Amino acid sequence: FDQEAFIAESKEMRLKYLEEQAMFALKTSCENFDNAVFPNAMIAGDCVITHLLHRLDYLKDGRCKIMVVDTFHLFEDTMPFLAAVEEKYGFEAEVFGPVGLESKRNLSPENFAEYDKKYGANLWKEDIEQYDKVCKVEPFQRGLKTLNTDIMINGRRRDHGNERAYIDIAEIAPIGGGLAKLNPLAYWTLEDCFDYAAANGVPLHPSVERGYPSQGDAKDTVPVPD
Repeated sequence: FDQEAFIAESKEMRLKYLEEQAMFALKTSCENFDNAVFPNAMIAGDCVITHLLHRLDYLKDGRCKIMVVDTFHLFEDTMPFLAAVEEKYGFEAEVFGPVGLESKRNLSPENFAEYDKKYGANLWKEDIEQYDKVCKVEPFQRGLKTLNTDIMINGRRRDHGNERAYIDIAEIAPIGGGLAKLNPLAYWTLEDCFDYAAANGVPLHPSVERGYPSQGDAKDTVPVPD
């Protein structure tokens, strides 16, 4: 009995099943709803979803738009990574940032000086609620409204815990009941995401190799201790 081979084959079977399940969910969202939108935070699971959307050709034909919120406090390599992913998969993300700042992909000091002048360099220290509203909530909501979506694809998983521990793969709102949501990775684990990425050549954010568990704002994300 080859234990290692048995474990490897079992893992491969699990990933194949999870892949089929996730692609079924993505097909459901993109072929039965108009203007599907995937808010991509470039965490490991989001990178997997981007890869699957590409395999289904939904990025190329525009049936799903990828939306990115630029808080102006992201890792320095986030926007270059996004550009590399766009080139690899042949799409252009819809990027939304704080109101009044249009050059969202511009990493020049002048661009950030414009943010500092308008909102204050230390807004996140002085008023975290206002910072979240200006840099995260408002751009996110404006993005969904601008793209006129009626279904949102996201990377929420049950292993995130707390209120996500019992989410299902689909949260289809009744008529007039708000935005429908699809969670194609609901039943995956973080380990599944990394295993799938490794097995399928899915590019991951550079900060993953540096030990960061999340690819959000650099100011409040710290690497996992060795």
